[in-house]
Amino acid sequence: MKVFNRRIVITLIAAAGAVAFSTGAWAAPKKIGMVLYDTSIPFFSNVITAAKKVADQNDVALDVQNGNRDLATQIAIVQQFITQEVDLILIAPGDPRGIVPAIRQANAANIPVMTINTKVDTSTGAKVATYIGVDDFVFGQKQGELLVKTVGENANVAYIVGQLGTSAQLDREAGLMDTLKKHPGIKIVARSAADWDNSKALAATQDFLSRFPKGSLDAIVDQGPEGVNGAKQARQNGRDDVKFIMGDYPADVRSAIMDGTVVGTINQDPTPQGKVAMENAIKWLDGKQSEVPQPYNYLDLPTVTKDNAESMPPAWGG
Repeated sequence: MKVFNRRIVITLIAAAGAVAFSTGAWAAPKKIGMVLYDTSIPFFSNVITAAKKVADQNDVALDVQNGNRDLATQIAIVQQFITQEVDLILIAPGDPRGIVPAIRQANAANIPVMTINTKVDTSTGAKVATYIGVDDFVFGQKQGELLVKTVGENANVAYIVGQLGTSAQLDREAGLMDTLKKHPGIKIVARSAADWDNSKALAATQDFLSRFPKGSLDAIVDQGPEGVNGAKQARQNGRDDVKFIMGDYPADVRSAIMDGTVVGTINQDPTPQGKVAMENAIKWLDGKQSEVPQPYNYLDLPTVTKDNAESMPPAWGG
């Protein structure tokens, strides 16, 4: 009788274990590694917040690492994730080509990789499940369209770009030039890289305004939002001859649009990028790859001007 009861108990325990395993109740949390090329950029703070929220809601262990704008650091972090046997890697690389060897190492380890906000060059054999973010070529085209609408068919324009070599910098510039080739009277007369940095964008704006006296420069286009302080300073110094167009839509850019300091911007919202990236990663690991848009999951890119800024909350900032 005791032997019989013991067999029943063992059978019940085994059955319970099988049910728990099949429902995932006792399974270890999924591990996802995220490396962003510079977590100190305010934009990425909102990406991280949104991603962590989805991770917490789905019992996912999310490890966010700072690439510090350094390729060697980003490669080391990816290799660390491989050693830790994470289930999936999300990456916003600073160098779309330089990071390729690390992505190929993840591929060899059968760890799926998704890119967020910036792309990886997949022409050299790196395999990426999908990209989550905006179409930066379209972003640049839309900045060009707004520029044409603002300055007409003949103008001298200065251009502030982000971190050189990133997919966002390259694609936005290509998109802008694609639009401007239809408007040959608009000339890019000066160009400066500001690395998505406020102080560098301000310095670039000051340099442009000193090099081009009043009446000789019609507009300054910035790939990011960092040039807003330069726009404010220009207005304070009486340089209302220069029109400013930004990229992205934090609170200070919204305020500058509403008071007329900035003509407009293209709204790349970081929160959906973090949210959708994590949702896509979880679907992929749950075997629902067909539900993940591939090879790109492009998000909306509305143009914001004084006409619609009041009804459109900022993408981030107080």
